[in-house]
Amino acid sequence: MTSTEYSASAARPGFARLLGDCARMAPHWAVPPEPRPLRVAPSQIHGVSVPPASARLIAATAEYGE
Repeated sequence: MTSTEYSASAARPGFARLLGDCARMAPHWAVPPEPRPLRVAPSQIHGVSVPPASARLIAATAEYGE
């Protein structure tokens, strides 16, 4: 960890926690073998619904992208 990373995470303990959570989860995200599936056009995606609790969770994480 560089001094810049340390100072950013020390100033924002929530961000440091997020980084730690991501580091612990990374080994669980396996990369599928080739070939990669074809991309689907957004116009072909229908019927996707997001529960209100999940939408609130995602909305509350906006501070991490700043």
